[in-house]
Amino acid sequence: MLTIGIDAGTSKWAVSVLGEYREKGKTKTEFKFETTILTKEVKKDMGALLNLIQDFNPDCIVFPSGYGLPLKKISELDDNDLFKISLKKESEKESLGIRKFLSEAKKRKFNGYVIPSVKQLPTVENFKKINVIDLGTSDKLCSVIYALSLSKNFKTENFILAEIGYGFNAFIKIYGGKICDGIGGTIASSGFLAHGKTDKEIINNRKVEKFSGGVLSILKKKISPQEFFKNYKNFKNRELAHLYFMDGLIKDISALSDPKISKIYLCGKISAFVEGEIKEGLERKSGRIFEVENIEKNESNACIHWSSAGRGGAILANGICGGKFKNLTDWMEIKDARGDIFDYIFM
Repeated sequence: MLTIGIDAGTSKWAVSVLGEYREKGKTKTEFKFETTILTKEVKKDMGALLNLIQDFNPDCIVFPSGYGLPLKKISELDDNDLFKISLKKESEKESLGIRKFLSEAKKRKFNGYVIPSVKQLPTVENFKKINVIDLGTSDKLCSVIYALSLSKNFKTENFILAEIGYGFNAFIKIYGGKICDGIGGTIASSGFLAHGKTDKEIINNRKVEKFSGGVLSILKKKISPQEFFKNYKNFKNRELAHLYFMDGLIKDISALSDPKISKIYLCGKISAFVEGEIKEGLERKSGRIFEVENIEKNESNACIHWSSAGRGGAILANGICGGKFKNLTDWMEIKDARGDIFDYIFM
């Protein structure tokens, strides 16, 4: 069996190809191929990525699903589904991302699925869904799946997954191996590039760009995360930006935390630079000891060519097809996802 997961990130897309095979009477899995492609390159030539996927002739694919739908075959998607996934109309320039990619993939008749976001999961209590759309997009669900796949007993896992990406931050809470709460990127603290939750009075009085208000806006300079975290003394407002960024991370993790949670998993492009500071900040704020681990850490500190969401997507596709990870994905009740991102909105 060969399955594929695709993660559509702000700065890059990641593709993971998972193989399942039998060896000496045991079922084994391994990632056969992984790569990352700059987002701007994908938008320029989506055909190249689609050709790459097609060449593997996969049994099942989990596609980027944005704000999510209950599990649905890509062949069954209509325009209303594409709008709910992207919250972009076909006429909008910014829709030339996930929406266009899914439309092109549908034409190729891939055997694949779009998947839920956190809000549509039955394991999240309904009162937590009131007046919010983004409790964590579908790629965050995939990152959680990857984190749980690393555990010997996923049914006993309690942790918070903090995805600290280039654009946005997001935080997902897991109890007993099931997602139970989340703070999505649009309502979380500011990211490296973009603002998260925003004071309504600012929106009422100023034009707010989607990818503004983060660290780079404070610095008024376009630099890489590596430059910012390693050469901070060279940049004006660096201390202000750094304190603002870290304070937001600690507050959001603390908001989901409770005495039963002592493990924090990190992923995302920025996570490698803040692991130690998050541990120190949480322990100083709470007076408790935390285990903080970056699940995308590379022992050689080299650039990784995969993402936890891409890997998690391939694992989910394996579970959907009845493979080795079926028990994990069934336990998370992903197939039981229901509803609409606009449910429980009373505004």
